[in-house]
Amino acid sequence: MKILISADIEGIGGVVRSEHSGVQGREYAQARRFMTEEVNAAVRAAFDGGAAEVLVVDAHNVGLNLLPESLDERARLIMGSPRPLAMMEGVDRGIAAACFIGYHGMAGSADAAIAHIFHGRVAELRFNGLRVGEIGLNALLAGYYQVPVVMISGDETACREARELIPGIAMATVKESIGAYAGICLHPSRCRDLIYTAVSKALSQIDTYEPLTLKGEEATMEIRFTTASSVDRALRLPGTERVNGNTLLYRAPNYLLAFQAFTAITDLLELVPFI
Repeated sequence: MKILISADIEGIGGVVRSEHSGVQGREYAQARRFMTEEVNAAVRAAFDGGAAEVLVVDAHNVGLNLLPESLDERARLIMGSPRPLAMMEGVDRGIAAACFIGYHGMAGSADAAIAHIFHGRVAELRFNGLRVGEIGLNALLAGYYQVPVVMISGDETACREARELIPGIAMATVKESIGAYAGICLHPSRCRDLIYTAVSKALSQIDTYEPLTLKGEEATMEIRFTTASSVDRALRLPGTERVNGNTLLYRAPNYLLAFQAFTAITDLLELVPFI
């Protein structure tokens, strides 16, 4: 059994502001340690639960956050970017199940620490009408490869978002966010215990989970941006259509191509100043 662990930083216990998540932030070094320790808890639970191999995806920023020398040596680490499947690189390699560590709520969520979708210009994202953030975006990509997402850790809002998409998902709620940049946090050791327990529970009932997929093979992606200029730039991608001033539509024959279009668009927008 091969398990994939996709790890972000905003949903890590004790992380509530950009000083934690930003690579230049004064608390970033500490956040990296917390992130690595929480991933290690998930790795231990995966191997204790029967995994023969664990792939860990460093899924924050450019993928250079986890401390390789402190990571459980049994795991293999996917780091750096760009990479074809972004936060889910490796999910196409015969994975039995995926776990999300340190995930956060979608843009526009109340009481969600550092909520966003890839970056600050994406206000809302839908596929075939289903509104998603990074949780749904990545769970659908896993589903494209017939991989169920069985566990998540993050704040209460992120866990609730995941539960609405994936009934029965095992959850480790490591903090309660207060607005966008504050929270009530558990001790780091308690966070790790909750993660270990949630991963163990998920793998003990792995056969009960189904991959998250869209109805029908075709995927229609709708992105609402924070600025009209974002649509101006995204329209350079063939096949895109403007719905209104700040909303873009893209139709794809399958979800993978829609996902690739989304990452191409967001990468394009990263190349220019925020206007």
